[in-house]
Order: sequence, then C-alpha cells, then structure tokens
Amino acid sequence: MAKCTVCDSRKGKRKCKSTGTFICSLCCGETREQEKCEGCSFISPVLASRNYRSVPYFSTEEMAKSPELEGIAENIEKLLCMVWAADSKNFNDGTAARLVERMIDKYHFKDDKQPMAELAIASGDQLLSQAVSQELEHVPTEKLVKVLAAVYRAIQRRTIGGSSYLEFVSHFTQIYPK
Repeated sequence: MAKCTVCDSRKGKRKCKSTGTFICSLCCGETREQEKCEGCSFISPVLASRNYRSVPYFSTEEMAKSPELEGIAENIEKLLCMVWAADSKNFNDGTAARLVERMIDKYHFKDDKQPMAELAIASGDQLLSQAVSQELEHVPTEKLVKVLAAVYRAIQRRTIGGSSYLEFVSHFTQIYPK
C-alpha cells in the first residue's frame, strides 16, 4: 500500500476523487471541500455527524419570557405548517426537523450547499429562506440560530412519529393540511 500523497507519513487507503491518488483518512477529513469532493462517498458522513443538539439555543423559559423570541419562532413554525399543509403526504415531523437542520447549516455552520434529496425539503427550504430574508432580516444571525435550535429541540421533544409536532403547532398557527 502506498503512502498518503498529502502527508507522506501514513498509509493512503482512500482513493481521492479530486487528486486521483491515495490519501489517508486524516488528510481526507482535513482537506475535504464540498465543491472539490463532489460525488465522493466520504463527504456525506461529515454532514451526518453534525450534532445539532449542541448548537446554542434559547431555553423554553427564555422563549416564554420574550415576546420577540416567540414571534420569531412563530414565524418559523408558521412556515413549517404551510409546507405541511401544502404537502402533508410527504412532509412530517422528520422532514420538518431536516428543514430546520438545513437552516442551522446555513446560518450556524455557514454551509448552504448540501444536496436536497427530497422535494418537500427543497420547497420548504426555498420558502423558509425567502421568509428569513424578508420577514426576519432584522434579526441578528446569532439570535436566529438560537431560535432555530430551540424550534429544533421542540420538534425532537414533541414528536412521537408522524406529524404529532406539526399537529400540535397547527393549533397555534391555525394552518392545517387540506
């Protein structure tokens, strides 16, 4: 087995798509870029390993005490319910959580170039991005991220499968599937 062409000290076990040579897993992880490594099987585990529960968030007490934070969360939840109402067969709590994860990727991890496998995610991402740029443009990014993380935690806390979180939130937003 050949040595890694990047560090020249460890065994090169991975065939790099961008260089066409064998590199070690450490160098692969350190030099990996979305554009350069398009189509590589080793790029997706990076996205899957993100710990969204470690993102800074507002506690439920902080959210309840602040009408401003509640208003931001209400906008986000209203948009999630709108996507659910438009496509209730393909949109559920899991899809809503993935959509919020995409927004956290965009605003916290500064990464908005991930592929969207599901149509419901793509349409929801477009709607949510539009709303953030129009209705929530005055909200500082740090505050938006903390509210998104609080909404994400609420989805995780409330869901028992299917659309239980969305059904709960729809009582407040008054947006239901047809």
